[in-house]
Order: sequence, then structure tokens, then C-alpha cells
Amino acid sequence: MLKPVRLGLVGLNFGATVCRELTGNPALPVRLTTVCDMDAARAQERAAEFGVPYTTSLDQLLDDPAIDAIGLYTGPNGRANLIRRIIRAGKHVMTTKPFERDADEALRVLHEARDLGKVVHLNSPNPRPIAEMVYIKEWISSGAIGRPTVAQASTWVYYGATPPDGSWYDDPQLCPVAPIFRIGIYCVNSFLSIFGEPATVQVTHSRVETKRPTPDNASLTIAFKSGAIANILASFVAASTHDRYRGGTVIGGTKGMIFHGIGPAAREGEAGPNLILSSEDRIESHVITGHSGEYDWEFFAQRVRGEVDHDVTTPEEVAAAIRVVAAMSEAERTGKTVACE
Repeated sequence: MLKPVRLGLVGLNFGATVCRELTGNPALPVRLTTVCDMDAARAQERAAEFGVPYTTSLDQLLDDPAIDAIGLYTGPNGRANLIRRIIRAGKHVMTTKPFERDADEALRVLHEARDLGKVVHLNSPNPRPIAEMVYIKEWISSGAIGRPTVAQASTWVYYGATPPDGSWYDDPQLCPVAPIFRIGIYCVNSFLSIFGEPATVQVTHSRVETKRPTPDNASLTIAFKSGAIANILASFVAASTHDRYRGGTVIGGTKGMIFHGIGPAAREGEAGPNLILSSEDRIESHVITGHSGEYDWEFFAQRVRGEVDHDVTTPEEVAAAIRVVAAMSEAERTGKTVACE
């Protein structure tokens, strides 16, 4: 039996959710060994919850030879510098989307990680394609839908009248166009993979129930250099009947269309095809389980162990999404169409 990857996790606000995932599934090839947070009371509470030691010092984790990797779940601003410290200490990194606000810094640290032979993985864009994207890319490359020209995606959850909590979620500079930045970013990454280089972005947003100084409804339109246009609608104030998070995607081309996750969630025992190709010459469908944003712990462990020597997703693809976020932030601030540079 292969030895599991030993992981110390930093950032126990959102990171507590990841801790529950790791401790709740003993079949995963990654083991939580230590938790870390600058808030000592929070660190102590989470350590008791997950049955592991705690620290308030990242350096203590980096100095521990028993830890193979760091799960980094701090805010995104300046996270590249933390990753740089981690990889230079000889550890691998699992972190979350988008891991940095500065695209150039992101690119530099990802290339440095490759030079050092250290793995840096995110949950979006994934280091290898998720199931639906495998089919979608195959259908597009085969010419089944012709030239892809347009797409629309939606993603929503109901958070209600969320109060400010002093976190980076409350800061429009750190959390621009909040619904897109926090849950719509998965769609941004998918559309960049499909349509290529973006040209401009436009943003519309509103506040409905949130008490934070950031919006809870938002729409992002991306115009691509290919001529394609994609729109992403993300909301924190739309309740789903069965699932906490819901959404769907339509991709249109000159010869057909692809539908993913369209319509209400199926009740238990009623699962059917949720990825459908409808083209001039055929209809094909698949049942896709899981969802965007999942952490690929199996592949992470394989990469850390050296069983696989490279990722499919490149540092340039990761940086491309961050450049869209930068343009999106400017569009939110000015109300204008902004070029992606």
C-alpha cells in the first residue's frame, strides 16, 4: 500500500471545509497532519475538531520533515509569495482558485515551482481536465459543433443577508465582482480553455441581500479574440431546491450545441444524462458525476510521488484567468468595457 502524502493545512476559515473533506474520507491518498492559523483560538478549536496538532507559525510547518505538502487556504492577495516560501522549503502545494491577484507573480512562482521540481495544484483550473471538459474538448476538436462561437453559464447558491466578517470577502479590491470571483471563476477557466485568448470584459452587478460592501449578483461578459462571446451569471441570492450549488452551461457552434447541467437538479434515484451534444449529425449524452472546483487529491498524490511527471494545465493558462480577473476588477470600478492585458 502506498504511503499517503502528509499535508499541513494553513488558513482555517475556508480551509476548515477542506479539512473536513480530508478527514471524512480515509480512502483519500492525502492525510491531514497539522493545522495552522494566525488566530490561535481558531487553530486550537479546529485542531480539536480534526484530531491533529496545531500551530500559528507557517515556519514551523516548513521546518517539519514529516510534512510533504502544504494546503494553502489564505486570502488570494500575495499568495504567490507564500507559495514561494513553501516550495523553497522543499514542500509541495495544494491551494485554491484564484490563488493570486497578480498574473505576472503567479506565472513567476509557477515556473519556479517547475524548476524546483515542486507540485503546485489548484482546484481551478485543474491540473488535468475534469470529466465534462474531456468530452467537451473532444466534441469541439472533432468538429461536431463546428466553430464554437458563443457560450452562457450560470452558477448560484443562496447565502442570504451575509454580514461583514472582516475577511477579504468584504474588500472589493481583494474580492472583485464577488460572485464571479468566488464561484464563477470555474466558468471563466472553462471558457478560456474552450475559446482561447480573451479580448475584453464587461461587468454588471447588484446588491440584493448581502450586508457586505461587495455585490451578491453579477454578470461577466468576455469577448474573445476569435470573435466568440461568453457570458457568466453568478449569484449568492438564488436558492436551489435540491442542491446547495447549482448551475448550467450552453456552448454553441456553427453546427451544433453542447448542454451541461441544464435544468433543475434531479431528485435522488432520478439521475440521467447531464452532458448532451446536439449536432447536425448526432446526439450524444453522458452522465457526469462530481462538479467543478473539486480538489484532485489522487492526481496530486501521484505528482508528489513522482508517478506522473507533468500537468496538462500550463502556468500560462492559470495566469490567463488572473488577467481576466484584473480586467474584471477594473470594469467593476469604472463601469466600462476593459481590455484584457
